[in-house]
Amino acid sequence: MSQPWMTRRVGLAALTLAAFGAWQTAGAVGTAANTTVSNQSTVSYSVGGVAQTPIPSSPTGNSTPGGGAPTTFVVDNRIDLTVVEVGSANTSVTPGQLNQVTTFRVTNTGNSAQGYQLTPTNLAGTTLFGNTDNTDVANLRVFVDGNGNGTYDAGVDTATAIDTLAADANVVVFIVADIPAGATNGQFANVQLSARAAVAGTAGATLATETAGADTPGAVDTVFGDAARDATEAAADQYAVSSAALTVTKTSAVVNDPFNGATNPKAIPGAHVEYAIAILNTGAASATGLQIADPLPASTTFRTGGYNAGAADVSITVGAGPATFCIAEAGADTNADGCSRTATDLVVGAPALATVLIGAGNAVTVRFQVTIN
Repeated sequence: MSQPWMTRRVGLAALTLAAFGAWQTAGAVGTAANTTVSNQSTVSYSVGGVAQTPIPSSPTGNSTPGGGAPTTFVVDNRIDLTVVEVGSANTSVTPGQLNQVTTFRVTNTGNSAQGYQLTPTNLAGTTLFGNTDNTDVANLRVFVDGNGNGTYDAGVDTATAIDTLAADANVVVFIVADIPAGATNGQFANVQLSARAAVAGTAGATLATETAGADTPGAVDTVFGDAARDATEAAADQYAVSSAALTVTKTSAVVNDPFNGATNPKAIPGAHVEYAIAILNTGAASATGLQIADPLPASTTFRTGGYNAGAADVSITVGAGPATFCIAEAGADTNADGCSRTATDLVVGAPALATVLIGAGNAVTVRFQVTIN
């Protein structure tokens, strides 16, 4: 016959194992904050081989069969979040563009609704997508995707903080910036979005605080569960400046004179001098809307009919291609070919000259002639 103390020890051992299993399950991340967890143990035992009435547990101790009370606690608030860049690629921009967008996603991985204070910053000197930051963007702003379409809509996406985000929910956030007009092709500007947990419903104004000291029974304490234990996470994105990069070279050569003709001509009065303006685009984007303004030099006179058997005044070639021509009439561009001149200036623009594509094979050369007075 088992001794009474042996029966009680076996029962208590079984109770301990059961409680350990329950702790393992209850500790799983995801139970909502302020959830009340309640249970009650029952101890069965025998005395002298006779089963006695089971005794339920109580937080304060119970020895009365059928009495007792459940033991309860309240699940505390675990603050956790992630911030990630959306798209896994940089944003291509050109100098002077306004309101250019990079995109992020903020996810509440905690167990209660939270708000978030959002902060955009330039991230100097860092490397992202294999490119090192070497410039800054201007007028940094941050907006929350108000209609959930994942695209920045000015006038719709106006919130600058996350007021309330449910547990396990996420929202897209945009950094919007202006690209300086002085940015150059091949520059990179890294930006960072930081999200700091705040009290839900305060539009990010009241930051969350962690509960100090021991657990407060029956109350919801707050624990920062993110990697740095500071309720803040951040991610970076990049603006890549893609622009034309023009090299303009202007040379001159004497093409004939009144005495030597085209054989070893000299720059004497009456000689014809040809100017060649070469434009090379080594950037990553085409240069459009091109226009050359060239003040005609003093002591010279613009030569008309210098090209295309006397029918044109200006010659334009692209790479090794054939020449095209235009007439630089005095005054208004009456034939709308893009070439005209005043008493002192030659202007060459569209359509005669409109676009310079990238690459050496697309170099544009504009030629015109003057006569030395």
